[in-house]
Amino acid sequence: MSFELGGGMVAGGGATSLSAFDDVPPDFELPPGSVKKGEKYFKKYCAQCHSIYPDNRITRAGQTQLGPTMFNIYGRASGMEEIQNKLAPERVDGVLWLEGPLMNYMKNPRVLAQGRVQMNFRGIPDFQTRVDIVHYLKTLDWDNEELANPPEKPSSLPPVRWLRNMSKRSENAE
Repeated sequence: MSFELGGGMVAGGGATSLSAFDDVPPDFELPPGSVKKGEKYFKKYCAQCHSIYPDNRITRAGQTQLGPTMFNIYGRASGMEEIQNKLAPERVDGVLWLEGPLMNYMKNPRVLAQGRVQMNFRGIPDFQTRVDIVHYLKTLDWDNEELANPPEKPSSLPPVRWLRNMSKRSENAE
């Protein structure tokens, strides 16, 4: 990726030059990390707005559907998944989500997105935390049976949920 950004501030904070990414060289190879810690950090920093399921389902209280799903993010081109705010021009363009771009985006999303980011996320400065999250993100793919084939989403309409529960009870009683 070769673009230059001028100096100054973007969207309320941070440097606006690629020097912000001095810990991830162009020939970056992901060092060892912990998937388990990555999952914990993902929940802390990312899960409020990003789902891990193919259908972008919400599974936690307080979670919103603002960002695209992180399912199968590794190796995907930016802007390919749907987001809730379809009118937002704040999409990252021209990025193939591999180790280096993921590390850089998590460190300073506004610089990588050239200021076009709607999320309220300053970034994660700690290198190893980002490494662990990338290791976790690499597990969110079709090989992960639990995520690739989630149970059917429950209806958000209470009468439909009640009817389904009653049907299950009558099947179990027989």
